[in-house]
Amino acid sequence: SPIFDAFVDYKAHRDIGIRAGQYFVPFDRLRTVRELALQMADRPRPVGELTLDRDAGVMIYSDNFLHDKSPVAYRLGAFGGGGTNLVTGKKPGGLFVGRLELRPLGAIDDDSEGDLERRSKPGLAIGGAFATNLNTDRLRSTTGPTFAGGTTHYFHGAADLVFKWRGWAVQGEYLRKVASKNALRSVDDDGMDVVEYTRSGEGWVAQTSYVFDPPIEIVARMSGMYALGDTDPAYYADLRARGQEVAGGLNYYINGHRMKLQADWIALMPRDFGFRRAEHIVHLQLDVTF
Repeated sequence: SPIFDAFVDYKAHRDIGIRAGQYFVPFDRLRTVRELALQMADRPRPVGELTLDRDAGVMIYSDNFLHDKSPVAYRLGAFGGGGTNLVTGKKPGGLFVGRLELRPLGAIDDDSEGDLERRSKPGLAIGGAFATNLNTDRLRSTTGPTFAGGTTHYFHGAADLVFKWRGWAVQGEYLRKVASKNALRSVDDDGMDVVEYTRSGEGWVAQTSYVFDPPIEIVARMSGMYALGDTDPAYYADLRARGQEVAGGLNYYINGHRMKLQADWIALMPRDFGFRRAEHIVHLQLDVTF
């Protein structure tokens, strides 16, 4: 079994905490939500393609910067840029990320989807992040296959929002990833030219839900993803054919997110949301965490 999270965390001061090891890169909210706390079986496609996943590095952070009740939080990190469990060498580089968060209405459980507590006071979290991954040899910056023909730089941006009140929850996110090179060229052992494309793109996600009492929840989601520039032709064609998503779900919570019965339907379709050409996916699962 691979190692996913292994780190040490030291709270040196209210304004400076230190974390070192391998863990989620603090980039976008919808990726750092814990797997056990998801409302649907699959994360949205833009999150899987455009996010930054786990990596090994060091981060300084604060959840209440400059004041015990401050609504401002920050994260600054430097990582290897190669993703999880890296065991092979690559050209020197690094992943550098900065994230700023604002919670103007007070504390909110924005690392868990939905409003299972049916909070009486509204909660709002707004975040944004920028990152650059220098000399990465991974197709999706920190994940995916490695390039044989060299490295590229990836530049990332993210903006996200979470709102919860009286059982109603809304979350949205915008992601952007741009490569410094559209393609990497090399020569194989047989002397043939090899072209490997990088993948630049942008995407958005909007998701809303409502929890009834007893704890039955309805969920709806839309997302879209688009290729940017002269990028991988196969990637471009795939997003034209099924880059848009419409999804709905029904959840029954037996013990919160730690034991729940989930059913959802996801339709992936072309840019014009042509439903007749959609690819349909259905999940039914009992999700138990212990």
